[in-house]
Amino acid sequence: MPVSPPAFVIARSLRVPGLGLLVLPAAPAPAWLATLALHTALALRLHRPGQPPLPLPATLEEVAHGNEPPVRALLLDADPGGPLPAGAWLALEIIQPEQLL
Repeated sequence: MPVSPPAFVIARSLRVPGLGLLVLPAAPAPAWLATLALHTALALRLHRPGQPPLPLPATLEEVAHGNEPPVRALLLDADPGGPLPAGAWLALEIIQPEQLL
């Protein structure tokens, strides 16, 4: 049975018109963010207090602000119904090899 990777805890989210919702991780960011290639398509599950988990597609992106080093973030390809509260989290779905066929 596969083990789920550590969750992506949300520090902040920003609407990017025409693209989706950019979600920045709280520190420390999960290690899997650094291991995947940029623009990788991901299946995620959003967890918010008092609401059922919501499956969402996303891509892995990188953003930089001013002279700060780039940070990896997730660009949600679906509208989760408004801004995401700090402390909500995204779980990376585990895809079984037979699901890829």
